[in-house]
Amino acid sequence: MTVSLWQDRSSEAEHAADFVVIGAGISGASAAYWLTEHGQDVVVVDAGGVASGASGRSGGMLLLGTADPYSRVVDLFGRERAAEIWSFTHENRALLLERVIDGAERELRAVRGGTASASVSEHEQRELERSGELLAGDGFPMELLDRSAIREALRTEAFFGGLRDPAGLTVDPSRLTERVLGLALARGARVFPHHEVFRIEDEGDEVLVVTTRARFRAQMVLLCANAYSPLVHPHFAERVYPTRGQMLATEPLPRRITPWGVYADFGYEYFWQLPSGELVAGGWRQHHADAEKGYSDETTAEVQDGLFGFLVSVFPELASVRVTHRWTGVMGFSGDGLPFVGELPGRPRVKYLAGHTGHGLGFGFLAARALVRTALDGEPVGWLGAGRRTLRGG
Repeated sequence: MTVSLWQDRSSEAEHAADFVVIGAGISGASAAYWLTEHGQDVVVVDAGGVASGASGRSGGMLLLGTADPYSRVVDLFGRERAAEIWSFTHENRALLLERVIDGAERELRAVRGGTASASVSEHEQRELERSGELLAGDGFPMELLDRSAIREALRTEAFFGGLRDPAGLTVDPSRLTERVLGLALARGARVFPHHEVFRIEDEGDEVLVVTTRARFRAQMVLLCANAYSPLVHPHFAERVYPTRGQMLATEPLPRRITPWGVYADFGYEYFWQLPSGELVAGGWRQHHADAEKGYSDETTAEVQDGLFGFLVSVFPELASVRVTHRWTGVMGFSGDGLPFVGELPGRPRVKYLAGHTGHGLGFGFLAARALVRTALDGEPVGWLGAGRRTLRGG
């Protein structure tokens, strides 16, 4: 958003730090975590609150890989790069478990029963079977589910089969983000919510970040605003594509209807059940793709009714269940479906991480470490580099 002269109270306070991190979602919280591990003095600013964007509104599924199945990623990037991407998300998950989740499962409402991709067509099932073979060959063994196996697990006739990751898990994404940032705050980081950034200037050997409520001086800025990056700087206008996702949650159900987080229809629908019984679900965006572009925070009847109709087609007993929450979250898509790390042209003191394409939990913690390492030591970021060629020609 733009900031008027009347809203600009930036002259009322000034703060200094080694680093200013813009964005208090999973990427920004993770950047603060890794920076403070290196003893840096860190300030985190956000236009809203902690996890107020997609990080607090997502499906909470900690998956391996990208939005596309492994078979398609192999076709797009080659087998070596596909394996590299899956290894990255595997390490990301392992680090989150080791450093953040283990011992805090109840606080984070985590469910560690695995996750599964479920097919809604024979075509999708063939893709999952091919993915399973490729994954096993590349050291990522998964459990292939035929129609009878998935019917027995979910007690539904809706799916043709699936591919299960026994180590997959689901988690409250808002509480996870808060915990990551909380660990950084315990090491001295400071967070300034409701500070909308409207100017980033180089001043000698410092960077000045101007928000609606204060000015911040630092040696370097890490921009981790993902979908909102184009609102902070025009460099991202053709690099990050804001896309709305819609979700809903039901009242607690009388029984557990799914033991796993389920990612169906090539990931366009997804659902899991909290330990307390609520079913959370998202998707149906593909049926209204043009309407779901941009920054709107409104739910629409078309998507919400379509999503709930899908759930009822899978579990007819949900027809009489009350929906208690409906919400949206704006995701930042990249041209090729992968996140990227870079720096603003000609401004080496301003580096960024963006483009998670709906998989911020799967990439964000480790990608933020790559961002921090390149900021501190100039360490190469490999395929994460923003200069790579994307499918949209970015």
